Amino acid sequence: MLKKLLTISLMLLIASSFMFAQNRAVLKADGDLIKLKKANSLREALKTTKLTGLNGRSIDKNVILKGALEPQGTLDTLTYYDRNFGSNFGFFGQDVMFQYFLAPADLIINGAGFSCSDATGSANAQISVRLMKMNWTFEEFLSFGGDGTAVNMGYYPNSDGLGNIDPFGEDATGDWVDLTEGAAATPPWAHDDYDLWSDFGFGWPITAELQDEEGNYQWVDMSNLGFNPQVSAGEVFAVVITHDGTTLDGDRIGFYAESTIGVPGWKFYENGRFAPGDGIGWWAREFTWDFVVAVDLVGDRPPVINSFDRLTTTLSTEARTVTANITDDNPSGGAAGVASATLSYSLDEGTTWMDIAMTGTEPDFSAEIPGQAPGTTVWYKLNAVDVEGLPAQETLPHNYSIFEATQPNLVIFDGLSGAGYPSAYYFGQDDFDNFTTIDFAHDVWAYGAYDESLLNNYNNVFEIVTGGPGSYQRESLTNWMAADGSRNYFLAGEEWLGADNGYTDQAYAAGSFEYDVLGVAASYNDISYDGTSGQELPSLLFPVEGSALGGALYDLYVANGSTDSLLFDPIFEISAASNWMDGFDAVNPDNVDLMVETRGIAGAPAVETKAAAVHNVTAGGNKVAFMSLDPLSINSSPDYYWYGFSASSIQVMAGNWFEIAGFPLEVKQTSELVPNSYALDQNYPNPFNPSTVINYSIVKPSEVSLAVYDVLGRKVADLLNESQKAGSYQVTWNGLNNNGQKVNSGVYFYTITAGDFVQTRKMMLLK
Repeated sequence: MLKKLLTISLMLLIASSFMFAQNRAVLKADGDLIKLKKANSLREALKTTKLTGLNGRSIDKNVILKGALEPQGTLDTLTYYDRNFGSNFGFFGQDVMFQYFLAPADLIINGAGFSCSDATGSANAQISVRLMKMNWTFEEFLSFGGDGTAVNMGYYPNSDGLGNIDPFGEDATGDWVDLTEGAAATPPWAHDDYDLWSDFGFGWPITAELQDEEGNYQWVDMSNLGFNPQVSAGEVFAVVITHDGTTLDGDRIGFYAESTIGVPGWKFYENGRFAPGDGIGWWAREFTWDFVVAVDLVGDRPPVINSFDRLTTTLSTEARTVTANITDDNPSGGAAGVASATLSYSLDEGTTWMDIAMTGTEPDFSAEIPGQAPGTTVWYKLNAVDVEGLPAQETLPHNYSIFEATQPNLVIFDGLSGAGYPSAYYFGQDDFDNFTTIDFAHDVWAYGAYDESLLNNYNNVFEIVTGGPGSYQRESLTNWMAADGSRNYFLAGEEWLGADNGYTDQAYAAGSFEYDVLGVAASYNDISYDGTSGQELPSLLFPVEGSALGGALYDLYVANGSTDSLLFDPIFEISAASNWMDGFDAVNPDNVDLMVETRGIAGAPAVETKAAAVHNVTAGGNKVAFMSLDPLSINSSPDYYWYGFSASSIQVMAGNWFEIAGFPLEVKQTSELVPNSYALDQNYPNPFNPSTVINYSIVKPSEVSLAVYDVLGRKVADLLNESQKAGSYQVTWNGLNNNGQKVNSGVYFYTITAGDFVQTRKMMLLK
């Protein structure tokens, strides 16, 4: 298209083209090693990080930029933001990202904005912004990545000496390389009119700035190039941002993103998504980038569905009401108004839809979705038509479920989602190759406040309040445990002790939940902070030797070489903004499992040791464990070991203490001396009730299994199955089978296999 062009400063372009930085390894000092949900490798994890705390972000609907033309119609902002953009998605030297938009009416573009979640790389590199017009429909775009699966689209070859690939073919040495097997034989910019706003293919250079407050954007004014581009109703265009740095996989810059919106942003990986040269080129990702466009609507547009209720998973089987704010105007001056609004819902993932006419008057409309049975997932979407017959852009389907309790154990996340990183990694087992976790029967609740109607379905509850807590359920938990002394509870989170009292140090008296249930006598808030700083650093931890839940962690720490420091390091492990862990005094000091060294108490410098984890047995017999920190965020330095993901972690030991099937029994190495021969000792006591100890010895490193069988030869329980070095060991069997059920009285056999060594002994359980 014919454009009015101004020359962008050559010095800016040259500077951004020739900035080099040292190659970065995976170093926590730079914040580059960041684990992430859906990461397929450490390199992929480095691309995206989980963030929290962005609830309530808002956007000015009438953005007017300093160089914008006088409004000709209705000023508005095109955005996908209507919920928490909870991810920090990064790109590196020569990478490109774009987010596409459907023009709701004829419009003039005044500016393009973006929200930057990480500006570390801005010290060495700039980014540049341009606009492109696409020749795909909006629906064609959604067909790639819209189901939540990333799709490798393709690239152009070139010989730039960097990744030797080109994003748009403007510097290509060959034709488009299609990686979709013909599904997208040509890219959406393969037409003559694709360059909507740029300076001869160069975007407008800008230094990315961290936006650490909600609703903040950096804007590029279209009048910088002397003209404001125009787009017709129904056309698709994109905001394109290029990382102008030349250090591949360096100088990270991140944008706020979200994986639940369903409008996949595209990213061009100059050096490969997974490893150098692996997964190169364009990918339609499952994330939507938080890019926005300030526009002047000059033609009639369809109704705008400004907001609607996004119902969350519930225990209720009753009908649920959805309200919506829907408006219509006509910038061209004709008739305006919402003629009708419709809610459509589906019970088969969108295969069939049932329509419900919404009632109300503009702008407030509502409809009721019929109640459903537990286990049902309901999908719903909204549409509207104005008085001129123009249909609104249909909302993307949203879903909720009627929660169904199916397992004996429950994991609650209050502050985190129920899936992805870090939620899916809290019960690790030292598998640092595949990162598999302990397979135990459990449901997950990550849907806000809960009550006894949920808790009463379960024998054991783990509650992780990292990123929270959003609510406190002391009374419900107390009643749930009081009803059955065999119910057990684990609670962990660095802010639980202070979030509801203004982070004030507090003493607890008998009769309080903290004292009676958690076993906490007094709290000390934010002990990482010395009054001026410290919250940006890890905290030094000390597992208690021989303690019920910390003893295994102590043994592993010593076995690994205790010259390293054991640390609480949430900034590194889960990309937390700060370390605000608390310490406490235990009601019974003998029950403390983990200690922490303070930097400050009550906001003043103080170096002491306080409890950070404790176990307690209530008057009714309930087993309770409490940690005043995120349990996954424990590691060591200078030699790194992820103790929070180990089978010796306190949360795993709690699962063992609760006698939950699937949790590994604690195996203690009783001697590192190499024995003269293999041995399997007679269990003690024998007969036994309820538990017994088995000792064994192995003479060389081996894959060791120890299993229990009944008199018919059927396997009853797997006590261990792991690699062990030479030495003597001890394991305790608690009389539970692999399903977590207590076995009957009688004779049982236990068999050890270690290399070529196999031996069986007999034992008896009496009740």
